[in-house]
Amino acid sequence: MSSSDDARRAIEARCLAALGRREYSRAELAAKLGEFPAEDVAAVLDTLAERGWQSDARFAESYLRGHRGYGRLKMRHELEARGIRGELLRETLDSADWFAAAREVYQKKYSAPATTPQERAKRQRFMAQRGFSYEEIQQAMTATQDEA
Repeated sequence: MSSSDDARRAIEARCLAALGRREYSRAELAAKLGEFPAEDVAAVLDTLAERGWQSDARFAESYLRGHRGYGRLKMRHELEARGIRGELLRETLDSADWFAAAREVYQKKYSAPATTPQERAKRQRFMAQRGFSYEEIQQAMTATQDEA
């Protein structure tokens, strides 16, 4: 047995231990395995993906479900930081109802409509910091006023 085979077994064991706890993107796993040779890491990650044990699509969906109180802009940034890009990122973000998410966050935080322009601006800043777009914020605030 070569040292490359031993390294690949060690890499696979570390990956499976990590994936047993939660979903990881390919980029996150590669970053965790920085002390191993890059070609061995890539080969093991390819094998795990072929077997269906590691999936960037599954990771992205799981991450989105676990961070429901944030908007599209914040989630885009977070997923890109974790190595999810391109078509997969677009499809994942398009699968969520961001207007409903904004409404849910706004109604959970604020039960009554804003009474002053300062309070309205404060609420808009809160929602913007959570990653919601201007249109999503306006729709959430309007829906809350309509219900009051």
